[in-house]
Amino acid sequence: MKKFRLRDYLPVLIMVLCAVIFGVLLATGVMDLDTVPQLVANRPVLAVLVVLGLYVLKGFSGVVVYNALVVVVSMVLPLPAALAVNGVGTAVCLSISYAMGRFTKTESLESVLDRHPKIKRYFSATQEYGFAMCFAIHMLGLNMEVLGLLLGMLRVDYLTYLAGSWLAIMPGMVCLVIAGNSLDFSSPVFWVFLAINTVLVVCSVVYTLRKLRAAKAKGAEREE
Repeated sequence: MKKFRLRDYLPVLIMVLCAVIFGVLLATGVMDLDTVPQLVANRPVLAVLVVLGLYVLKGFSGVVVYNALVVVVSMVLPLPAALAVNGVGTAVCLSISYAMGRFTKTESLESVLDRHPKIKRYFSATQEYGFAMCFAIHMLGLNMEVLGLLLGMLRVDYLTYLAGSWLAIMPGMVCLVIAGNSLDFSSPVFWVFLAINTVLVVCSVVYTLRKLRAAKAKGAEREE
């Protein structure tokens, strides 16, 4: 059984350090998303670079609120461009947090889980159900970076993780972009995506609960 070693979790420590540093900068007003529209006004190339940089920052730290960032992008870019940039930025953010987890040595984590089978069965369920589980847990609105880090540590297939996570986030992102871009809540597209997002959230809650119960029942059978 491998002992817990702090250096095995260097990527996690880097993320925690980034979260603390950028959290302080945001809390003190040194960094402020409200200044982005004025900073990049009529400068579309700079706007795209700044936004993608913020997504990279979010992937490393998790302190930038996703919904706020999406709305800011919709305020500085036209609708099609805002959708495209937010879509790419979301994939970048998801990939960075996943990579940090993937590059974390997990032997000591696995040894800890082996000592706690009741907890381990829930992690096993995530690995077993792959795409569907990644989709469902992201629809629950949990922190993207924490989920990416965890799923990377669990060695979930990258493309499976990215596809499931990205598709889960997109309906809500589209609603936010439309709302922030025009503030036109009479748009049928807005309400269609809002309805889709609501249905997906409900289905994800039901699916996740069922799979976790199934994993718990399977674990109980193995113990008998």
